[in-house]
Amino acid sequence: MSVSRTWAVALTGLRGDLVEVEADVSSQTPEFSIIGLADKALGEAGRRVRNACANRGLDLPKRRITVNLSPASLPKRGSGFDVAIAVAALATTSSMDAAHIAGTVHIGELGLDGRLRPVPGVLPAVVAAHRGGVTRVVVPAANADEAALVDGVEVFAATCLAEVVRWHGGVSDAPDLA
Repeated sequence: MSVSRTWAVALTGLRGDLVEVEADVSSQTPEFSIIGLADKALGEAGRRVRNACANRGLDLPKRRITVNLSPASLPKRGSGFDVAIAVAALATTSSMDAAHIAGTVHIGELGLDGRLRPVPGVLPAVVAAHRGGVTRVVVPAANADEAALVDGVEVFAATCLAEVVRWHGGVSDAPDLA
């Protein structure tokens, strides 16, 4: 699969809007680009994703990766898109379950070691996911209690990216982080 899709949430104050995260891999010069009205912190996600994958032993394609955040007209801010971007990019060439990924909102920042770092605004993000019809969310373990406040949503709390990959049916020999 050269294009994969998942979801994230853009927050404006206490309101969240679903954002489709699409990743495409092409056989051009290796590069990681993010398009779709991303701010500076979000524009740096490519470096965090590459380092997190390398440090957790996850095979990110060594080709051109283009990530589109849609709708493009909606401003996107912060590092809370990192996990969604990483999962979408990894799914282009891995054994992860595409339907499972496409039906899940991913929230969280990545550390360079692959650890999922907590982000603010998880409650309105999970509410937005539920309102948009997505009933599965991945959040950093430190945000699990906040995410669990929304009824009708399955919450998967993870400490590292390798756990998320395995939850989606992918293969990772990397040990979980404590």
